[in-house]
Amino acid sequence: MTKKNLMKIFLGLTLFTMGCIIFITQKWSVEQLFRRKDWEMDTCFANLSTDPFIPIQGSKTFVLNAFFEHRTHNMSLRLISIVWRPEKTIHHCLLCCQDRLFTSLAKRTIHNSHFGFPYGTGDFLCDIPEDCEPTHAGLVSEDFDPEHVTFVPILNRVPRESSFPVNFTVCLSTMFGGYNNVLQFVQAMEMYRLLGAQRVVVYKTNCSCDMEEVLHYYKDKVGLVEVVPWPIDTHIKVSSSWLATKSPGDLHYYGQIPALNDCLYRNMYQTKYLLLHDPDEIILPVDNNTWGELLSTLEIKYGNKANFYFENNVFPIEKTDESSRFNLSEWATIPGINFLLHVLREPILKSHYKTGKLIINPRTVFEISVHGVKRQNSRTVDVSSHLGRLYHIRRRKNAKLKSRDFVRDEGLLRFAPQMIRKG
Repeated sequence: MTKKNLMKIFLGLTLFTMGCIIFITQKWSVEQLFRRKDWEMDTCFANLSTDPFIPIQGSKTFVLNAFFEHRTHNMSLRLISIVWRPEKTIHHCLLCCQDRLFTSLAKRTIHNSHFGFPYGTGDFLCDIPEDCEPTHAGLVSEDFDPEHVTFVPILNRVPRESSFPVNFTVCLSTMFGGYNNVLQFVQAMEMYRLLGAQRVVVYKTNCSCDMEEVLHYYKDKVGLVEVVPWPIDTHIKVSSSWLATKSPGDLHYYGQIPALNDCLYRNMYQTKYLLLHDPDEIILPVDNNTWGELLSTLEIKYGNKANFYFENNVFPIEKTDESSRFNLSEWATIPGINFLLHVLREPILKSHYKTGKLIINPRTVFEISVHGVKRQNSRTVDVSSHLGRLYHIRRRKNAKLKSRDFVRDEGLLRFAPQMIRKG
């Protein structure tokens, strides 16, 4: 063998050995770093976050919350997040378990309802080792500083299938743009209470001073509303539309979809049913008086594992019944829309994009969008308009309609006297 060939063999073996060392070092830095004895459990509690949006080092991802996932084959952890879709970074979960820290490879899922924006809702699923009972978790990329990992408490520790704290929770997302539709919000809260809501969760970016007082009243005096801070515009350039062509930005409509998914998981074991809509919308039973009565009727036919979709019925704010007995003078100075004055609805076209809203069993749902369930271990039933409808008081959708085309629908007025007395 010539000296030249020996040099080639030596060089090849050297490069191979260096490659192995680099591989082992990289694997150690992620998989084994937090098993070292010099890392104490204080690491978990030194960097606990109160920020609703937790940036991840070496990544464009933001973590919202961590939840135990009881519906997978192995015990696991799910982190609801906002992810930069083009990113290919590998992530790991760091788990605070009893007296040490564990790592677990994170499987990223990007939710389909991103509407073409570069940021979208995502979640990271991590297996929990058998000898680990985690209390807090963090997410890291391959490039991170172990001294500055941020941890959050893991929610949904105990699953429930019955005996829930409340039966009906409403998720409202998101309150933005200096929201000041005070009258309609108050009317909505009182209607929700009549129909059976025991909790209303509001994801608030910003609102007017008047609206702050209303939120304070329903939160502290009534005990109905829970306000979740949602300062998303300080972290991400959000769009004010569902399409980037209508309003440039990096994330769909003020982060509405990640807020809905966060609300889904927060309330998974806290409520029997979850309603997802906006304060200008009300899912209204046709013959029943409450959501409880309506759901009892639906459960008889479809069981208690189904999710229910209610078709959107638009009541244009441009069409007002000024002669209504509910055009009360004492409401004239309150900012906002009196939805009791809007009793003309647009007819539903035979062919249309579905923009209705939902009442769901949250324990059957893995991924939610604005107008539908995207991943579930159950089914979604389209509820007949003879049983229930979504009343949506908003700007008209169909500008081609003539006055004779509108349908008079006084379904909301059935509840008005009781709502006014209660309010």
